[in-house]
Amino acid sequence: MATTEPVTDYDVVIVGAGAAGIAATQALVSAGHSVICIEAADRIGGRTHTDTKIFGVPFDMGAHWMHTEQVNALKAPGLALGLDLYPAPDNGETHGLEDDAVLWDEVSDLYKAIGQAAQEDAETEARTGAPTDRSLADIFDAKTPWSFTAVMMMALSIARDLPETSLRDIISWEGGDDWFCREGFGHLIARTAEGLPIRLSIPVTDIDALSGGVRVTTTDGTLTARAVIVTASVGVLAEDVIRFDPPLEADRRSAFDLITMGDYNHAAMLFRPGALPMEPDTWLTYQLEADNAGIARGGGFLCNISGTGLTSFENSGSFSRALQEAGPEVAIDHGLETLAGIFGSGIKKDFIKGHATAWRQEPYVRGSYAGSMPGGYNQRAVLRRPHAERIHFAGEATHAGQQCSVSGAHLEGLRAAEDVKTQLD
Repeated sequence: MATTEPVTDYDVVIVGAGAAGIAATQALVSAGHSVICIEAADRIGGRTHTDTKIFGVPFDMGAHWMHTEQVNALKAPGLALGLDLYPAPDNGETHGLEDDAVLWDEVSDLYKAIGQAAQEDAETEARTGAPTDRSLADIFDAKTPWSFTAVMMMALSIARDLPETSLRDIISWEGGDDWFCREGFGHLIARTAEGLPIRLSIPVTDIDALSGGVRVTTTDGTLTARAVIVTASVGVLAEDVIRFDPPLEADRRSAFDLITMGDYNHAAMLFRPGALPMEPDTWLTYQLEADNAGIARGGGFLCNISGTGLTSFENSGSFSRALQEAGPEVAIDHGLETLAGIFGSGIKKDFIKGHATAWRQEPYVRGSYAGSMPGGYNQRAVLRRPHAERIHFAGEATHAGQQCSVSGAHLEGLRAAEDVKTQLD
């Protein structure tokens, strides 16, 4: 129950130093508020993290694609920092197709079918008053040998399988062109955090509403503040890693059943120079077939990333979960064997080393990003609402049009900061 304990430590405590937490911290510090951002992990960035030690070149272990460049909130900050941002080249290749326009036409047709079906559901809902939403599996029809490859490319965007995907949520996304950051997207996010009051390796265990404020209990002690912004993933929140008093509302907990963490991972491989005859940032696909459950067990390759020679096997959904459970060597071997099937077994002698990510196994993340189950397209607004007046939430899961993206997380951090400033000023 709420108490009358005095609040004296900070104006705002921010939980999590990912894109949302960093954006909120910067905004509130700039507004003159006393702020502390606490992060459970031993680094900043959350699901946006660039490693340079594993391969000796920038490797984005999480987010890499800067989606929807036209409205991406991180493009301007990245350019202002002097980083090398550039459009994703239009040099994709599809093994087994002389003209990969065949595949892109199939992808385009799939998007059109999604748009039409989502519009039909919206009209039905408006007519009947009953929430209406279908899954991607409900409208998918494998018409050509390349249909499941097209679906795989869609699945990478949603990090989940067709039956678990809301059409209404997909159609709400803001579309646009992709860009890359040569130094790494995670490096960009880390640069935006420079100079901010961030403390690492301090997990939060409890958040309690007080009279006129909040108490945040961590493994390193207790903090009190006038408000808190929680940017933990829905995977962490749904599994009660952080306890709230009063407990989270029933409708928010129901939303956790519909807005859930998906799986998207990278099995990165470094080869000797010239082993793969691919231009920088070539997107390589191949023909996929479905298993008995209708799931395509495969992915795509981002080759020669930013000209570094690093190639990443991108995989998602239940296939990605299976690779994580089997261990990193299985994911790397799958990617390597697939490339050998495309370029010949000779590339194996040019393979130097690999590394596979497993975001569902990260204790302070528990997945890649939050997609909507059928029927959950309107639940992001529930996740966005404050709890007990002074407990605010932000992250990619709460954005209505740039969900599943770093830009969406950044924008939600700014939105939450504005909400808190309005409340405190």
